[in-house]
Amino acid sequence: MTGNPNIFSSFQSHKAPSLVIVVDGSTCNSVGFGTVKPTSSITLSSVLSLPKLAFNLISVSKLTRDLNSYISFFPGHCLIRDLKMN
Repeated sequence: MTGNPNIFSSFQSHKAPSLVIVVDGSTCNSVGFGTVKPTSSITLSSVLSLPKLAFNLISVSKLTRDLNSYISFFPGHCLIRDLKMN
């Protein structure tokens, strides 16, 4: 989920806004969804656009399933590793 409309490489508007409950329990309207490429090797699909969202949020579970990968977290960074290549 993102509040930044400028990061989409493709975008499709919802026919009607969809209500999304975010982590703090508040609600935001999703105006559409699309594809985001945070790096040249990672493509995220079905990313929701929530104009009032102050931060980008990612589902680690969906990311690892979609990329067939695992993630190692460290104090200052994380590594996304392909399960096939290790």
